[in-house]
Amino acid sequence: MLFVNDHYRAYELKYKAQSSAYIVASIIQQITNTRANKQLTANDLKHIAYASCLNLFHTNSMFEPWPLGIYYCVDFYWVKRINSDKYQYQMCWVPFITNSPHSPNELLGGVNGVTTTNKTEVASLHPDLICHNDGDERLLIKIFYRKINFDKRKLGFFLLDPTTYTIYDQIVQPTLVIAPKPGLFPIS
Repeated sequence: MLFVNDHYRAYELKYKAQSSAYIVASIIQQITNTRANKQLTANDLKHIAYASCLNLFHTNSMFEPWPLGIYYCVDFYWVKRINSDKYQYQMCWVPFITNSPHSPNELLGGVNGVTTTNKTEVASLHPDLICHNDGDERLLIKIFYRKINFDKRKLGFFLLDPTTYTIYDQIVQPTLVIAPKPGLFPIS
């Protein structure tokens, strides 16, 4: 019985993160529809991240003191093809946990500057980021939960421990690649 419970919880966690990726993609495509300046800002990314995590964190439980023992992160990797082997590239992330946020307005994130890279480095991020035409853009969205003061019982696990993918104690990491509307990126 405990194994069945844990198996269900693991799938539930995975699918909530995957649905968060779709929510992020949807909000990105629509958030600036009523604005004259369509370019996304770092503040937009904070609000997108907060809104997309509410399917698991129904309250401010994503913030300190982290009652579920995990916190929510979103990484954005934007590329734009300049020519067959040259791409513009920008990486952004939300939240950066060091400031111990208590509300969406306190979330820290990061926006790297736009750099130039080659096709091989873009493909190493994700093969679907490779664009077919000059001027095409792609956005890789990575959603994950990171452990902090983690105890598997806080998430309802009895026997299983959620799988960790990287050195940063990430529990799940679904990815999604989209073609964003023109003008949204790079982040200002």
